[in-house]
Amino acid sequence: MKWAFILSVALLPLQGFSQIDTAFISKLKSLDTANILKLDTSAVPDDALTQKIKALRKEKTGLSLETIMFIKISEEQQKDNKRPHDFYDRLKAEISSGSTSKLLDNCFVNIYRRTFTESEIDDLLHFYQTSAGKKFEREFLPLLVESAKAAEQLLKIAVTKIEAH
Repeated sequence: MKWAFILSVALLPLQGFSQIDTAFISKLKSLDTANILKLDTSAVPDDALTQKIKALRKEKTGLSLETIMFIKISEEQQKDNKRPHDFYDRLKAEISSGSTSKLLDNCFVNIYRRTFTESEIDDLLHFYQTSAGKKFEREFLPLLVESAKAAEQLLKIAVTKIEAH
């Protein structure tokens, strides 16, 4: 959830200041202040909704939370001169196939179960199986990066403009 929070915050510059959804911002703030970021790794029911959520997560082949975790681990490994090299290999193995892998899966499924109805999961599954959904998945990250860079440049222009007056 913390990675989702970070990604959500990263998306804020992409929205026009006049179009920022105050409910969205309030929700982000409440996640942080209410400490909702505590883990819910409880076992998930083996029902149709859980199976659909797992299918949706498999359908989404773009940037995943697992990928972000591996990037962060690799970054930490480059800075760390105290732990042996194999520590990070073992950590990656634990996350991808050890008991932590199951806890992560439970955590993600519980978050999806809290956030989406079964009908919404069905709609998302359908969308990601269409050509538009596949393209969105493929193009989302480059689109996000390009949009964030454009927003950053426009923010610099706005700062310069305001400072000049």
